Amino acid sequence: MQDDGFRYLSRNFICLWAANFLYFGSFYLLLPTLSPYAAALGASTFQVGLVMGFFTFASVTIRPQCGVMAGIYGRRPVMLAGVGFFSLVFFLYAVVDDVYVLYAVRALHGLGHAAFLAAAAAYIADLAPVERRGEVIGYYSLSNIISMAVFPAVGVAWMKYSQDDFTGLVWGGGAIALVAWAFVAGLQECSTQESRRPGASLRQVAVRTEVWASSLALWSGALCYGVVITFLPLFAPSRGIEDFGIFFSVYAVSTVVSRAVAGKLSDRIGRKKVIVPFMLVMAAAMIFLAQVTSVWELAVAGALFGFGLGAYFPVLNALVVDHTPLRDRGTALGFFTSFMDVGIASGAVVLGFAGEYLGYDAMFFWGAGILFLTVFVFANAVKSERK
Repeated sequence: MQDDGFRYLSRNFICLWAANFLYFGSFYLLLPTLSPYAAALGASTFQVGLVMGFFTFASVTIRPQCGVMAGIYGRRPVMLAGVGFFSLVFFLYAVVDDVYVLYAVRALHGLGHAAFLAAAAAYIADLAPVERRGEVIGYYSLSNIISMAVFPAVGVAWMKYSQDDFTGLVWGGGAIALVAWAFVAGLQECSTQESRRPGASLRQVAVRTEVWASSLALWSGALCYGVVITFLPLFAPSRGIEDFGIFFSVYAVSTVVSRAVAGKLSDRIGRKKVIVPFMLVMAAAMIFLAQVTSVWELAVAGALFGFGLGAYFPVLNALVVDHTPLRDRGTALGFFTSFMDVGIASGAVVLGFAGEYLGYDAMFFWGAGILFLTVFVFANAVKSERK
């Protein structure tokens, strides 16, 4: 096979992988502790939801524009600005004493999040050779999954053993994000003059079939993910399953396996032939989850769910890049990645509202139905690639 020049042990890949791991480490460190902190400030259940919502709204609103800027000014400068701003905002949490101020801080945090994610997605797409794009993006995205398996537990343990020292936690999160910034600073810019040429508008990019269909598929998977992470801790005990942590443990392992396999497989047989079966596996997981009655059934549901969702992001990401000219890559990926946050938020809010009246099992069935509908739309809209 012809040498494409890419190496996993290259400076750029190692720095980007480490930066993404630590960036999401700081993000996940805060995630499980923020709701109790907001409640301690006097926030109602609705206001706790708003604390999460302000972050998502700010991130989603400007992420496509951040993708445009990554195209104009380069990936590395936008990543540096995003993770640098993200790290500094951490220190504002230490002086928050009111839930309304917390809204503002969360919105600021979402702005940094948008810039880093949009530019990082474009950078790894530039770095990956065409013939191995799915494989490289898949291995890169493992940094997020491993971070998710480690840092939430660290945050919970810190709050437990430090007697709820939230100030110390956010200082630690800010420090971790600054180390991520240092790794980004070690990157070499890999965008070219071609990628910085003026490209199509956001509207023109968004209506391309592979872009909107992939975004829709990502949204439906993220919607189910948002439902599961939000309501599983309530659903499992209602079925007499107290040890529901096994779901997330099995899910994490299964996600790592599928991401390691799916990207490389999509390089060989085509993106669509991988995406559609994995979407169906995830839909089956939602149906199975709605009917679990034991901890072992819950573990099987976690394995199916992780295996289906694990392939979602990297292969869809690669599909978007495959069908996007270089100069439009930042714009397309900024638009595409925003649907992850939109999906998580809409799953928690919209299906959560339905679940309140119809029950948790109906909520999971609705999620499966949305996935099946998305499979139909995606499979008919996107043409199979000829490898």
